[in-house]
Amino acid sequence: MSRDEQSFPATIQRDLVPVNAVIGFLKRDRKWPSALYDLGYRLAMIEQPVSAAAVGTAEIDVICLNHKQNHAILWECKSGCTVGEKQARVYASISAEDVQRTGNITFPHAASASVEPVYCCLESDCGAVVNSLKNLGLTIPVVSLGKQAVLVCGQLNDADASIHFARGINLPPLEEVPRFLIANTQTPKSGLAGPFFATIVSFLRRQTGKFSLRHLLEETFPDWECMGTDLRRHLSSVAREIVKDLCENELRDFARIGKASHSPNEIMIEFTVDVLGHDASMRTRTFQKLMRLAYEYIERTKENRPYEPTQAVESLWLPGLEPEQN
Repeated sequence: MSRDEQSFPATIQRDLVPVNAVIGFLKRDRKWPSALYDLGYRLAMIEQPVSAAAVGTAEIDVICLNHKQNHAILWECKSGCTVGEKQARVYASISAEDVQRTGNITFPHAASASVEPVYCCLESDCGAVVNSLKNLGLTIPVVSLGKQAVLVCGQLNDADASIHFARGINLPPLEEVPRFLIANTQTPKSGLAGPFFATIVSFLRRQTGKFSLRHLLEETFPDWECMGTDLRRHLSSVAREIVKDLCENELRDFARIGKASHSPNEIMIEFTVDVLGHDASMRTRTFQKLMRLAYEYIERTKENRPYEPTQAVESLWLPGLEPEQN
């Protein structure tokens, strides 16, 4: 069994491994090679729909832009061996004008800008991906992820990038891929509950007892502003649902939802129990109790169970931190 076929930790979906690998190439991360960053590329968009005239629309997994070269690479990140014909033909047909017109990208010099597509897939799937593209008569380059990130088919128009990937870029084990993108539209509600709850606790650790839903999303997803509109809309909707569920159930005695004074459509989350003014040791113990509530919420969400209040939940609270009784 190759390394990419091994089961990945529950904190990352298999289909997010290739996209995080590519995003990692665009960052300065001591645990992951900065192959594209070092060549001058920067992350521009994640899961951004782009329309090619007379061909159709495809959702581009990652768009990276090299301002100096006035050139963008459009990455299709595959976690399986199936290649959609329509999607592939859109990738092959997209022009710089299409990307600027529909992809929320601004080139330094639009008239002379250039783009190129690249497929990135797991090593175990690269043979099928390469053959599928050949059968469609398309010459899109393919980068395979295994012990190395290596160009197994075609050449990139960017000669420096093509040389780097053709030589092979050594990778850590793929299960250690950086978690820049921890969710997409395929992530179940239970998979998002943990990261959102962890962010909430991080706010409390920073003495922040009131925060907006947008602040929660931006803290949970560092590249929030680079995400396509559909993905942001989806994650916002799920976050709102999770927060509302938590405040009405597991955290109903300890947190409440309100509206931001500056924007009636923006919801605010406010903790109503004074967990911020106690000594550090008690705060740490309280945060641990909050995490236990989170695990209970995640488990019932996985099982699609309604909330059932129990005395056990009340017993999680420390003396002096119990919710006020009406």
